[in-house]
Amino acid sequence: MSANNGHDERSHRSLMYSESGPDLTSDFWIYRHFRAMAEIYHSLLMHAELLPGDRVLDVGCGSGTHFGWIAAVIGPQGRIVGLDPDADNVQLAQDRVAAAPWGRQVELRQGELAALPFEDASFDAVWCAGSLQYLPDPVGAIREMVRVVRPGGRVAAQDVEMHSMILGPMPDDLLIALKDCLPRGPVEAGTDRHQYVDWFIGHKLRGLFHAAGLREVRGHLRQREYVHPFTDDERGFLEVAIPYLCTASPGIGNLSAERRRQLAELADPSSDEWILNRPDFLFVEGRALAVGVR
Repeated sequence: MSANNGHDERSHRSLMYSESGPDLTSDFWIYRHFRAMAEIYHSLLMHAELLPGDRVLDVGCGSGTHFGWIAAVIGPQGRIVGLDPDADNVQLAQDRVAAAPWGRQVELRQGELAALPFEDASFDAVWCAGSLQYLPDPVGAIREMVRVVRPGGRVAAQDVEMHSMILGPMPDDLLIALKDCLPRGPVEAGTDRHQYVDWFIGHKLRGLFHAAGLREVRGHLRQREYVHPFTDDERGFLEVAIPYLCTASPGIGNLSAERRRQLAELADPSSDEWILNRPDFLFVEGRALAVGVR
């Protein structure tokens, strides 16, 4: 398997799709990642304080993978409105809704996160998973969420936090250099329609919520560890994610030739140094949640 798995002309934004994020026209492997992370995603949603009967806006709903979890909390009297900027995602969500027993509780809309197409105070709660990392102005988007939630309603956002990333075994200085290559802002113009991503946004969420005017803000951080033996979903994700991280992260080209060689060897499935085959292999990724009250 090549480092980019056939996506040489696509940026990290299109390569590292998330099933819970705003782009869901992704390859099969990232669905495996969602399944591997499902327990963490579900546990963070349970901290969002959704209530029976709530009218909930799912901002950046992707294919609607959180709908079933939300419906289970809000019950048959509750309602879900899923919004996503991508028409393909909305269609995928529609297909999911059509086959679900709670489907009649869901309304789908296409629209931009930075200018939500809803009246003020339209919802009891707003949920946003894996979307703020792609917005150059996350505070502006959160303010829109605050606008459309009723006074006393809740806003909750879950997103990536890669400061906690561990990939090993590898020398400490090499891991530190690799983490410095991860996405944290604009990417090269012309590589993709999306030009921004911040994989370090998770630990900032509470500060962003305060800046957007929310109160009673609290947060949670969860880490996911991958060690042998792997499930099929874990291996399917790691076999693509590791070569990407080690050879195609945006800052890799800034490393010395020797460090690039070391990382490429660790990420090469045909190499004796292929890190995934090490019995002491470890990969750790993080997810963060912030919850606030209008």
